[in-house]
Amino acid sequence: MESWSGGSAGPDPLMVLLVIILLARFFLWSCLGTYIDYRLAWRRPHKPKED
Repeated sequence: MESWSGGSAGPDPLMVLLVIILLARFFLWSCLGTYIDYRLAWRRPHKPKED
């Protein structure tokens, strides 16, 4: 059974790399969304409502 798992007691390096890439994508996606919201709000200032 040990030869089937590659003989290593630790996690698979490819699985670790995949998890790191997914976390980086999620982090960058959320930062990009926040930045875009900030830019759109800055470009179009809110006007006070008139009754």
